[in-house]
Amino acid sequence: MFRLLLILGLFIMNLSVTKAQDKKIFVWGGDINLKFTRYIVDLTGKEHPRLCYLPTASGDNPDNIRFWGSICNALKIDTLVMNVWVSASPDNQSFEDILLHSDAIVVGGGNTLNMIGIWKAQGIDKILKKALDKGIILSGGSAGSICWFEKGISDSRPTNISAVEGLGLLPYSNCPHYSQKERRDLFHKLISNKEIHPGYAFDEKAGILFVNGKAKEFVTQNDKHHVYYVFLKGKQLEIKDLEAKKVISKHAIPEGEYQTTKVEKKLSEITLEGKSTPLSAYVMIVKEISKGKESFLNSSVNKIFIYKNKIAGVVNDKYLDSMGVYGLWYFYNHNGVWENAGEDIGGETVLESEITFREKAKVILSKRMTQ
Repeated sequence: MFRLLLILGLFIMNLSVTKAQDKKIFVWGGDINLKFTRYIVDLTGKEHPRLCYLPTASGDNPDNIRFWGSICNALKIDTLVMNVWVSASPDNQSFEDILLHSDAIVVGGGNTLNMIGIWKAQGIDKILKKALDKGIILSGGSAGSICWFEKGISDSRPTNISAVEGLGLLPYSNCPHYSQKERRDLFHKLISNKEIHPGYAFDEKAGILFVNGKAKEFVTQNDKHHVYYVFLKGKQLEIKDLEAKKVISKHAIPEGEYQTTKVEKKLSEITLEGKSTPLSAYVMIVKEISKGKESFLNSSVNKIFIYKNKIAGVVNDKYLDSMGVYGLWYFYNHNGVWENAGEDIGGETVLESEITFREKAKVILSKRMTQ
């Protein structure tokens, strides 16, 4: 019996050590954003994790740092930034002390080539390797993605898009901003010519979680942005579109707990009046605001989502041509009358707008009920 317990104890200890040694790197195609930062927070498994932002690639740009602060405020986590443009002072923390006491490190976009040069000059590259070995999550988008790979497609040089070297923590090549033709074409050419290794590419709102050097999970914020694996099969270039799961808050309304109605009609084609339904309430308020403007009347209502007959979201394409996004107008049910609860940006696609509704509807409803 004692021997069995000893074996079981050693197994559990070994499992814990293995788990602690997992090396996680999460990368995506664009710059920092709220949803992927929340994904990183969830990866840490902590309620109040320490996420350290490295804005090196942008030259420690103050606007980027402020934007990072707004993301942290929205997620209710501490704002932690490691600037490299500093002067020596006994009051400063060392780069090693800052980075190795973080739960995750988030690298922002900018000039990859300059960033890598600064990191190597300051010894930050070696500290980041230590952080990964310690189990600290490494992450980033754009330049903050390329830096972890062997090589990546970058606009770091003054005249032409080119391949630049990363830290080589992931044994692949990388192409963020894959939707941009110039980057995509060069990535394909270099792999075809065997000048760089096969690798992963993604659009701005799509990403990959690597665990111990292998792609573990593919994610996207909508159905427009994709993840790809680009490689040679014989002499033929192959581009594999990888199935990615949608990133959505764990607090969002679950699937099946809300109603969906497909509309797909222009506003001018809808003759409903009053506020007895979310659609009629939307038509009424937009017609009042538009004052007969043709651009408003030619916009379409795409879908309506209703949660517990208490709050609704009306997806419309009013801003699709001008801003490239769908609008999402909320209404709440007040004694059978659907009242305006405010307008929001839904997303680049109708599906992303649905995700936005699922993530925000309960919060908006809660605020209305307490007023």
